[in-house]
Amino acid sequence: MLATREICEKQEVVNTLCDMGLDQIARWIKVLPEDKWETMFVSTWPTLAKKCGVHR
Repeated sequence: MLATREICEKQEVVNTLCDMGLDQIARWIKVLPEDKWETMFVSTWPTLAKKCGVHR
């Protein structure tokens, strides 16, 4: 169940980034490993991650 929630959340973040016109970052998020994408996203773009609802 947790993996399904993470994938759903990841897809929501990708969709939000695309809506913001940040397709390149969305593609980067898509290829990151499922177990590390949140941490990497927050450490690379903390303000953007917060706007997408990702908190670590």
